[in-house]
Amino acid sequence: MQYELKLMDTVAGVGCFAALPAPNLSLNQILDHMRAAPYDDFMHRFAVEQLGKLRTRKVEQFLSTVLQDQRKDPVLSALLGEACLSHQRLEKLRPSLDGLDMTMAARNTPGILLRWHLMPQREQHVAWSRHFAANADTHAPLPAPDRAGPDHEGLDLPYDEEELRAVLSWTAAQDIRRRLTDTLPPAQERQPALETALNALRRLQNAGAFATPEMQHKACLSPFARLRHWGFRIVVRNGRNEHSFKGLQTSYGRGMTEEAARASYAMEVAERFSSYASIGKNGIDGLRGNGALVRGTLDDLREQGALDLMALRSEVPYQGQQLHWMAAERVSLHGVEPALVPAQLAYLFCNVDEQNLFGALGSTGLASGNTTEEARLSALCEVLERDADAVHPLNLHHCFRIRTDDPELRTHLDRLEEHGIHVWFQDVTTELGVPCYRSFVTGLRGDVNKGLGCGLSGPRALVSALTETPYPLPGPASAPTPANLPERRVEDLPDLSTGSAAGDLQVLEQTLVANNLSPHYADMTRANLEIPVCRAIVPGLELLNEFDVFSNLCPRLFRNYLLLLKDESSQLSA
Repeated sequence: MQYELKLMDTVAGVGCFAALPAPNLSLNQILDHMRAAPYDDFMHRFAVEQLGKLRTRKVEQFLSTVLQDQRKDPVLSALLGEACLSHQRLEKLRPSLDGLDMTMAARNTPGILLRWHLMPQREQHVAWSRHFAANADTHAPLPAPDRAGPDHEGLDLPYDEEELRAVLSWTAAQDIRRRLTDTLPPAQERQPALETALNALRRLQNAGAFATPEMQHKACLSPFARLRHWGFRIVVRNGRNEHSFKGLQTSYGRGMTEEAARASYAMEVAERFSSYASIGKNGIDGLRGNGALVRGTLDDLREQGALDLMALRSEVPYQGQQLHWMAAERVSLHGVEPALVPAQLAYLFCNVDEQNLFGALGSTGLASGNTTEEARLSALCEVLERDADAVHPLNLHHCFRIRTDDPELRTHLDRLEEHGIHVWFQDVTTELGVPCYRSFVTGLRGDVNKGLGCGLSGPRALVSALTETPYPLPGPASAPTPANLPERRVEDLPDLSTGSAAGDLQVLEQTLVANNLSPHYADMTRANLEIPVCRAIVPGLELLNEFDVFSNLCPRLFRNYLLLLKDESSQLSA
């Protein structure tokens, strides 16, 4: 089967893509393919969409047939269940699903929907997700629990008081930085942006990645911004899944200088180009390192260092499925150890013959660098950034405006003000103590445009959030900042950086390990690029920062929500 990546939508500056099969497939051809390869997730998603377009009467006839003997066509049973739950126009058929063996159907689909449907407390998570989504997307205030339900009735929290009180005694990065002072490597300047860009561009050109020349773009609050289109083509032969997959992608670069923006997009292309894998009978093709895949369950491979999937913050719990695992490394109290991680947690659109662990994992923790240490550092910072964003609702008590003594940054901020673009920030640093900030620009129609930045250097993290903010420059004037926000000097933000990528990485890794969190790294460096690329995974931290129907909300989010209500109550009483 041939698939092609297509852009379906853009939300908050982020593209939403789907892998679509060759055109003109009949419904019978689609269903025959699914019966032959029931864990082909590309065709599975397409099939659910196509079933949702049928006349309700036709879907009802399908349901009536499969309910007579579900074991005869379990794949179609699963697809029909998913279609009825996914499409509002089929809502009236949902009572018929009471006769569907959901447990059996859930085993015959790669998707997580039916497994999610079997979860207890899912409706509570859905109801609260709506509130948190409105808070994140439009800055709608969060209601108190006694007014959060329908018609302003009460809505129980999905966790009891004991679970919400179960706060670990966290060890912050500041303490680790202090302990490591005498053992850190010497400061070392990173490779200049120009050298980074030239090296990456040359290697990518030789690998045939680029589809267009470099172009400027003005869709973010960066003084310099570049984009470039590139393409990929992979082939997968894994179990019952056999297909080719191609597509065009766009990578963006941002920075305070032209060279920095060019290096930024070039390294993002290297990262993403390396994140699409051809997979054959011998494993992952074209890796610089070990590309072998091992098939088994967590229990089968636990003694070989398999990542603990029970600690993974996924929408649905791991249920003992057979998966394809790749070589990795993890950092623990004992140092760096060999490990295994599921390939689907490392690669984008990894369509192998197995069930999905996530609905849509995305690129969290995927990064490149001039060195392995740089790649791992950037990857960990992104994991920490997503985790911070996922557990912090908007809290104006943690928001501020900025001023700076840096001439380059001050010039840029003055330019924003000249265009009527008003930027403000929220400190979303977590219990781990690694500086993390949100940048906000609110449009005149209420749209919220957000950037994120995280790293041991608070000033650099804040500037990263600013330049990432998806608001056009030059562009229309924005809404003013909220009233009475305090002003903070950028140079006064916490700075725990060590002066080298290796030192910063050591601080982050030891901070995580001190809190019983073990960073895992999958090396995805391609032999034909030789640009270090990795995926960092930290079981126990939040990987998903979007609130949707599948969100598995964590206790830390509700703790911060309750603290927000306490702050608001204190302000009212004052």
